[in-house]
Amino acid sequence: MLNISELKGYVLKERKKIEELHGEGYVLEHKRSGARVLLIDNDDTNKVFSIAFRTPPADDTGVAHILEHSVLCGSAKFPSKDPFVELAKGSLNTFLNAMTYPDKTVYPIASCNDQDYHNLMHVYLDAVFYPNIYQRDEILKQEGWHYELDSADGELKFNGVVYNEMKGVFSSADDLLQRKIQAALLKDTPYFYESGGDPDVIPELTREGFLNFHRKYYHSSNSYIYLYGNVDFARELAFIDEEYLSHFERKEVHSEIALQEPFAAPVTVKDTYPVSEDDDDGGEGIYLSYNAVTGRSCDNEEMLALQILEYVLFSMPGAPVRKALIDAGIGKDVDSYLDAGIQQPVFSVIVKNVQQGKEEQFKAVMEKALAEQAENGMNKKAIYSAINNFEFKYREANFGRYPKGLIYGLNFLNTWLYDDSRAMDLGDTLTPLANLKKKVESGYFEELVKKYLLNNTHKAFVNLYPEKGKNERADAELKRQLAHIKGTLDKKQLYYLTEQTRKLKEFQETPSTQEELMKIPLLKLSDITREALPYRNKEMNIGGIPTVIHDYRTNGIVYLDFSFDSTELPKELIPYATLLVELYRYVDTEHYSYNDLATEINLKIGGIAFQTGIYPLVWKKDGFRPYFSIRMKCLGEQVADGMELMEEILFTSKLQDEKRLKEIISELRTKMDTRIPASGHVYAANRALSYVDPMMKYKEIAEGIDFYDFVKNLDNHFEEKKEILMENLVHAAQCIFRKENLILGLTGEFNFKDLLEGHLSRFGNRLYVMPCVKAAPKMEMQKLNEGFRTSSKVQYVATAGRFEREGQDYTGALRVLKTIFSYDYLWVNIRVTGGAYGCMCGFSRNGYGYLVSYRDPHLTATMDVYKNAADYVRNFDVSDRDMTKYIIGTISTMDQPLEPSALGDRSFMGYLTGTTPAMLQKEREQVLNTTQEGIRALAPYMEALMEADTVCAIGNDKKIREADIFENTRMLMQ
Repeated sequence: MLNISELKGYVLKERKKIEELHGEGYVLEHKRSGARVLLIDNDDTNKVFSIAFRTPPADDTGVAHILEHSVLCGSAKFPSKDPFVELAKGSLNTFLNAMTYPDKTVYPIASCNDQDYHNLMHVYLDAVFYPNIYQRDEILKQEGWHYELDSADGELKFNGVVYNEMKGVFSSADDLLQRKIQAALLKDTPYFYESGGDPDVIPELTREGFLNFHRKYYHSSNSYIYLYGNVDFARELAFIDEEYLSHFERKEVHSEIALQEPFAAPVTVKDTYPVSEDDDDGGEGIYLSYNAVTGRSCDNEEMLALQILEYVLFSMPGAPVRKALIDAGIGKDVDSYLDAGIQQPVFSVIVKNVQQGKEEQFKAVMEKALAEQAENGMNKKAIYSAINNFEFKYREANFGRYPKGLIYGLNFLNTWLYDDSRAMDLGDTLTPLANLKKKVESGYFEELVKKYLLNNTHKAFVNLYPEKGKNERADAELKRQLAHIKGTLDKKQLYYLTEQTRKLKEFQETPSTQEELMKIPLLKLSDITREALPYRNKEMNIGGIPTVIHDYRTNGIVYLDFSFDSTELPKELIPYATLLVELYRYVDTEHYSYNDLATEINLKIGGIAFQTGIYPLVWKKDGFRPYFSIRMKCLGEQVADGMELMEEILFTSKLQDEKRLKEIISELRTKMDTRIPASGHVYAANRALSYVDPMMKYKEIAEGIDFYDFVKNLDNHFEEKKEILMENLVHAAQCIFRKENLILGLTGEFNFKDLLEGHLSRFGNRLYVMPCVKAAPKMEMQKLNEGFRTSSKVQYVATAGRFEREGQDYTGALRVLKTIFSYDYLWVNIRVTGGAYGCMCGFSRNGYGYLVSYRDPHLTATMDVYKNAADYVRNFDVSDRDMTKYIIGTISTMDQPLEPSALGDRSFMGYLTGTTPAMLQKEREQVLNTTQEGIRALAPYMEALMEADTVCAIGNDKKIREADIFENTRMLMQ
């Protein structure tokens, strides 16, 4: 328990028990500096710290975003050029990043190690308060923008990490639309501006404006400091006071965000988004959106009510307003969201791939459907089910790879940033949810529809139209402007620019001194346990089904994973199995419409999900096993209902509903049209791997660009293909859902034999037994070396190969090499000097590896970096301290804390792949014992990988056309 009397430099403003977070909350104010402090004291060992500043933009230069990057490039006490990377190399962090939002900038860290937590906090505090941006003008040039001129007769260009990142963002219709919506609704506030930066405006940012933004907003009086978990608060708060906050005097920082006055009438905004000259949208491709400002983010209960409203009307399967829009043929997909992370939340409904001339019909259908819900009454059962669904999620508090304390902290800012008295409001969601249950029958939700969606004049209809060649024309104009600027320069000025370019590259390529690096705190290898985290796998047979039990404390929740081996699914049926994932729960069944089915699931259990996947078999060369998984979560007493619902879906789904099949396929295609360019690094890397590895070839057919082509073909030729589609869906289901294919994973703390015996026996008897063709497909790889052209201004560039040769088996040292590449070789050459936003790599147990870039302005230059990787490894030479950093950073990625359900997943996957505890222990020891000589010994591995001579890139149409490294190029979205 925190002893307030020990906190000499602070005054207590509020103290509150927060049941949902299993702890006590404290709001403090630092006496001297005025810094705001929020503490959450509980027993979570995954401790979180963050410092945030309110940073409202006043233009589109992206100064807040560039500053977020820049303050992490060295500070007074930690002057090395990139302490962020040095920390990532040598820390046990469970989270380490920084984020720019429309009105705030947040610097969070997390760690389970007390000293590591303190070290990370120390470096981040020094970074934000005393960054080296005042001493090194190269930082703004590197992270923001700069003129680049390699020689007097070369081409003048813009470059910079944020500049290139935002070129990627502004190539996305979805991102552009979101920006236009916010600007249209909040035009007289800072939200009108792009805090991330508009690439056309970023070069207007001056050094003076950059530094002044830091001087104004990065003051302790404008800070929001958050500490969470099992923390020695007295120690850490005393440190923060003595080392930082006590050095600042309280001052007025005018960072308040003005409220937008409501509109007298809705407005309409029209703009365009870029598509390639070769793009054939068939007269479609328009984005229509209906957007409204909905109250204030500080109203916790109303925000939860609006989230429930959005789910019931638009997001849940069969949601009525969404269904009305689809049934009317307005577009092929509907998105909706409530942005409650800004002071005046925005409710948006977006229809994609709309034909010309449907703007007024969209509004009419939307408002008619909303009016029907408001006047005739919403489906009360659906509302109750949505509330139950939200309650289950909040109780479970599983945020995947993100520490829960991090998510809580970001949520607190949704009220705290705008009202100091509401700092802890979002620590309680269960009470307002309980209140909302009481209001369902009163018409409260119907009144919300009227208030915010029907009768609200503070609305904007924002429409985006495809414009062919827009990016190409903009690039040509930029090139013309830069050529004009260069033409006005005399020899002296040209020399100055070439010198500035040379000096920046010299700065980027010159490593920090050992003296600078030594100042960054580092843990010792002795701080790390040498024992690998064991699995918990107990084999049983329940109801005739082989079962693996993972005994973890789950607070009464049962996690069931029905894993069906689909190894012998014929090759032509592979994409149909993936399509089944999209269809289950979204088509009617024997007893339920798909909307009623979603309602029943939310009312009775925690959820049912379907997925396909593939995993390697570690005991078999090139061995792998594809699977179809049905995952269910529920309380112990809900198992019967859960099994009944799962069987209803699996055995009675109406896969012959032509109308619904066509809708789902069109929606899926539209989603993939957006998903692939946004995650180009994932698709490019997987595609490159499919040239060399049979497992990844299967993955490409099941979920990669091959699968996208399959979906696109179905969408374009549905009428002629619908019969074979329906036939193959049924055939695929009959091949997969068979008792001989099934193994069940269970996570929880139950007597599963008693709980499930009868249910599983019945389920096993319902599985398919009729004869079916079984044929394990043979994967034939082919080096295609493809360039996929899009309207994007940036690239995602991948190469892949196999590192196996005689005697070159997988070793844990490859994990250390991944850390070295990610934070040294690739980072320096692709991000720092190349200007790409990111770079990744990976090496698998079954012998393949890949390198890939993210939002990259280059293409062939990036491939040159990859080709020189083996030489870098061969000549690898660092200090013992640096080697320790790389090892600790690697262990950090291996020791991420997991929620009980994820621990169960980890154990089950270990069982299925054949990965034994001995293998884990061997790999861990190899990591901990890695030496520089051990890294240099991996040079032949990299040579073998690069001998595959593969490349796959997704990116700018013109750049891919002009590159001479591809054997095949084509438009991705045609």
